[in-house]
Amino acid sequence: MKDRALTQRRPTRGMARKSAVLSTYPLDNLVSEVHRLLGPTWVLPPYNLLLPSYLKQPSASLQQEDIDFLVRKGALDVPDPRFVQECFKAYIRHVHPHLPFLDLDHFSSIIFASDPERQNANPSGEKVSLLLYQAVMFSGTFFVDLRHLYAAGFLSRRSALETLFQRARVLFDFDAEDDAMAAIQSLLLLTYWYDNPDELKDGRHWMSICKTFAYKAQLHLDYSDHPDWNFRKVLWWCIFTRDRLMSLGLQQPPMIRDQSESSIPVLRLDTDDFVISRFRSHIGISYYGDNDIKLARIFVEKINLCRCIRDDLFSWNCQSTINRSFASQPRRSCLWMSKLEVEDWHRDLPQNISFRPIPFVTNESDLLLYYHCAWLKMIYLELYSTLHRQLDFLSDQYSPRQRLSLALEDSNCPVLQSAIESSEVLQDLNEKHLTSYLTPTSVCMILRTGILHVQEVFTSNLQVDDASLRRLLHCILALQQLGSRYGGALFVASLFGASSGSSIVTSSPKDILAHVDVDSLGLLTSRHSETPVTTVIRITEPYDVDIVSGLKSKVGNLKIAAS
Repeated sequence: MKDRALTQRRPTRGMARKSAVLSTYPLDNLVSEVHRLLGPTWVLPPYNLLLPSYLKQPSASLQQEDIDFLVRKGALDVPDPRFVQECFKAYIRHVHPHLPFLDLDHFSSIIFASDPERQNANPSGEKVSLLLYQAVMFSGTFFVDLRHLYAAGFLSRRSALETLFQRARVLFDFDAEDDAMAAIQSLLLLTYWYDNPDELKDGRHWMSICKTFAYKAQLHLDYSDHPDWNFRKVLWWCIFTRDRLMSLGLQQPPMIRDQSESSIPVLRLDTDDFVISRFRSHIGISYYGDNDIKLARIFVEKINLCRCIRDDLFSWNCQSTINRSFASQPRRSCLWMSKLEVEDWHRDLPQNISFRPIPFVTNESDLLLYYHCAWLKMIYLELYSTLHRQLDFLSDQYSPRQRLSLALEDSNCPVLQSAIESSEVLQDLNEKHLTSYLTPTSVCMILRTGILHVQEVFTSNLQVDDASLRRLLHCILALQQLGSRYGGALFVASLFGASSGSSIVTSSPKDILAHVDVDSLGLLTSRHSETPVTTVIRITEPYDVDIVSGLKSKVGNLKIAAS
């Protein structure tokens, strides 16, 4: 009976029943079986119906499942025409002067050709790269007015940036662009998204790929007989300056390591390098008023200044205190050469683009020029200060805290004077509401300026210096203005004593000084910190590391002085 009961036992559920789908069937049959049980899924519309006529289709090499994925990720979505227009205006004013590789007239004549007020703007029916288009929209969103973001359905600038960045990123990751030049241009714009510690692919990642593509396209070689020679030359110098400024900001070695690898001549205004005569608008605005040539001159001078940034400027491995005496002389000579080049650059800078504080600037195009002159001055001050910090570090009398203390009496410290001038530029930009237009690199620069002012505030007798405190407040206010655009700005502001959720204007000096977070500043100096920080920005220069270390050693006295 027992054996009979075993033989009559019901088969285990789901194991011995006859399957409706044989194991020999192709896997495609499983899809139809799911449809039979659950009903058909939503069918994606043809992607060629999603794109406007002025955008190129994704690469023909993509499979249908790739296209479907791009559609689901929103990579083929195009913003509302009104938002596109405002975003492109912001790109023209605040991105293009830094990276003038785009033919603005040509680009705008294509994407706005369907506007009833501008019929026949694109009679040839040309199209623009979808990847480049999404990258332009992304970079312009950093600077577009918030009311246009809200009207387009975005909840915040940060959410808009994340959405538009992902559209461009997924297009690049899926090789949706066949044109190498369009891919290089897009990668340059993607480097604006670099301050997200949760992303493995930060701005340095995109810069590295951009450099690789540029070398593969031989942009670094002098092909003066190439039909697109002027465009290639401008694009190369855009790559070079972007790489050098990211290196200066993040204090990391540049991707383009040796200038001798390139034979490209520096841009000139008396040639056809810039299409200045064609800088007129298809979207109802004059791009830069009468300042086209001045803005082009600023870019040329920025190239010359970036050429003073040597490849080994941030080679910390050979700069430890132990090895300093062995490697100091040749490195000191190299730094002195760079310092002299920077001083010559500053002396020869044309007066019409040299930053001079002006009480009132009312014209919009003049304000734009004023801001770009201020940014050029900030780059110069940061590079000049960096060179002097390293020269001080290599000197036999190295002691940054002692040098800064003496500078309070004789004003003879180039590092501190550069920080003071930088904070004065920030004060002027704050007063004119121009701070929010600074580039991502500015956050790193303000961090190092603020560290010097924190050290300056607490002098040897632990009395608060009013002028030093005001300069620190200007740094904090600038960081708060940049907070909605760049993730690390608010975090850095909090390190300098800005309370979360409160305006620095309403905070008392005692409140600010009581909240200076020296411990978190110390985390930024650690290469192997187990405590995560909400920014990719680090303090790596030995000069600044020693200042932060000195602040940490007397943190108790700092709190007493602030109370």
